[in-house]
Amino acid sequence: MLHVFVNDGGLLRWDREAADESVPFPESAVWLDLINPTPDELARAEALIGSGLPTREQMAEIEESSRLRVAGGALTMTVTALVWADTDEPRIATVSFVLAGRRLVTIHDIDPQALLAFRRRATHGLVSASRGELVLAALVDGMIDRTSVVLRRTGVEMDALNRRYFRGRKLRSRGETLDDAQTLKRIGHAGHLIGKARISLASLTRMTDFLARGDGWNAGKATRRWAKTTLQDLRGLDQYARFLSGKVALALDTALGQINVEQNEIVKIVSVLTVLLYPPTLVASIGGMNFADMPGSQSPFGYASALGLMLLSALLPMVYVRSKRWM
Repeated sequence: MLHVFVNDGGLLRWDREAADESVPFPESAVWLDLINPTPDELARAEALIGSGLPTREQMAEIEESSRLRVAGGALTMTVTALVWADTDEPRIATVSFVLAGRRLVTIHDIDPQALLAFRRRATHGLVSASRGELVLAALVDGMIDRTSVVLRRTGVEMDALNRRYFRGRKLRSRGETLDDAQTLKRIGHAGHLIGKARISLASLTRMTDFLARGDGWNAGKATRRWAKTTLQDLRGLDQYARFLSGKVALALDTALGQINVEQNEIVKIVSVLTVLLYPPTLVASIGGMNFADMPGSQSPFGYASALGLMLLSALLPMVYVRSKRWM
């Protein structure tokens, strides 16, 4: 799918007709957004910017020299974006930015939330950008903002989990229950989400550092100044993500420790109950023997005496257990 945005008096405007293969790209085209593009769409975009675009194999490479390079007068940068963060299966998607002159081309198979939101704003004429560099800055800022929202939301959830564990059972809210399996699932999902976010932040950090240095590319002062400021924001977010990773590890250790304590309590209760029930069972077993000369078998108080002895044999061990505070 191809979306073409042109410069209309300083504002981005979506040119629907330019996506048709029979219609040439307008000279005022600023941003070409390629979503899972076809070979024909890639060829048209390459003809417009006069430079080659990265293939899927090249976008999948992890070497920095392959992801950040200047070739043929075009700046090619590939980053990983956090997608599907609101679902149970967050992922990272590869996004390539190709900056050639005043035009920007973006290539991706999955639509990140930041690019989708920016494209919707541009469709309604709410974005002011006359050059590809400005579009690039806005898209990267949107990706960073989206990642920060996800991290902030995850931090709030981890705070809630830690409060529930560390305030103890006596301070638990009325009707509140702790499902160990669900809690472990939430902790694991938070850790998985933070890991994906850190991968995205690392790739964005490398890209902005590359832009700030301007190696092999004549970047404008405004772009370099934006890149340096954005680099500081990315490093701060990465530190916050590291802090959240520590909270996830703490919550996981706490959850596993509490599950272990609860299991030990159950085993202890079962063991103590077994010991308490053993003496009455022994008395009943001896009294139930069918021998001819059983003591007390002919006494009218034999049955009551056996019950009393069984009760006494159960109470004495219970008093001893309570005195030792085993229960």
